[in-house]
Amino acid sequence: MVLLAFPLASLGATLSLTKDGPRTAREGDLVDFSLEVVNEGTTNVTGIAVLDTLPPEVQFVQAMPTPGGAYNSITGVWTPPTLGTDTNDKTAGLQIQALVNQNLVNNPDDVVGTTNRVEVIAPPDQTPLEAQLTTNIICTSCIDWEIVSVTIDVDIRHINFEGFEARFFLRVNVTNNGPVPSNATVSVTHFDIRGGGFGAVELFPDIPVAVTLDPGQTQTIEFKTEWEEGDDSTYTVSWEFEVRDVALLDPILPNTSAGSWKSTVEHTSSDDCFIVASAHGSYLAPHIVTLRDFRDRYFLTNPIGKWFVKFYYRHSPPIADYIRVRKMPRMIVRSILTLIVYSIEYPIAAALILLVPPIILVRQRK
Repeated sequence: MVLLAFPLASLGATLSLTKDGPRTAREGDLVDFSLEVVNEGTTNVTGIAVLDTLPPEVQFVQAMPTPGGAYNSITGVWTPPTLGTDTNDKTAGLQIQALVNQNLVNNPDDVVGTTNRVEVIAPPDQTPLEAQLTTNIICTSCIDWEIVSVTIDVDIRHINFEGFEARFFLRVNVTNNGPVPSNATVSVTHFDIRGGGFGAVELFPDIPVAVTLDPGQTQTIEFKTEWEEGDDSTYTVSWEFEVRDVALLDPILPNTSAGSWKSTVEHTSSDDCFIVASAHGSYLAPHIVTLRDFRDRYFLTNPIGKWFVKFYYRHSPPIADYIRVRKMPRMIVRSILTLIVYSIEYPIAAALILLVPPIILVRQRK
């Protein structure tokens, strides 16, 4: 929109002129240009004439003045009615419909700029006043790709004392707004996770994904990560995706979509003693409580112990599932765990029991 104003020679008379319309249009489009003249002064203004000669790139279709007046499409002169000083009679408007000519653009990636100028030519005792609007015309065969939305989903597994493992899924909804079928590629231009202890995370596929759509069609393309290790803290995922036309260089922006998503994984107690629970049938068994305390006191306080516990949580679930439904393996594991637990709870007694066989053996040899 262009807005200009000038004072008239007569005392208290001031006009403003605005010109508005499309910034981008295709060959063959029906476009609307709008003019508005406003009396900003304190006296009535009569005999106004506005010259609006359409550029050669468009053809006149019709004109609609408001609230009255007339537009001559041959001379391009618009004569508004007398403008008063009240709110209801100080403004006059004109809407011109025009058709953009065909065959203006030679190449799909070219743009033809057309300028529509307008000026007040009467009353004559005035300072010159004009406005202009430039419209970029693009070819009718150029397509318009758009990323409609990006949604995110997260899978969480193995929450334990160290945190969790997460896998991220980002689904990109892309559409071809037409007007012709087209080929394009969708790619990730930025992906990052801040916080959560993840470090550098890569999104796959890491190469552009080909997509072919007819006008009006939409397709969802899924990008995802591998299982990534994090901790029980707040993290933020940010991304940017781009859709790029393969053949024509889509001239209508934006062709990218960026966003972010924040989440917090709540801390859960490190009670997932899978094999032990499967053997005893309950997480509340006294043996399990003893093993948990031993783990927290002796294993989680040093690097080797932490590595062992991490290895256990990663690989124990399938073993636990096997034990849970088989009586004999469950009894064997329970017996072994009972010996371990009593050794932890009664270390002196366990040491004496271990020493008895060697002592008896030595005496027999004597």
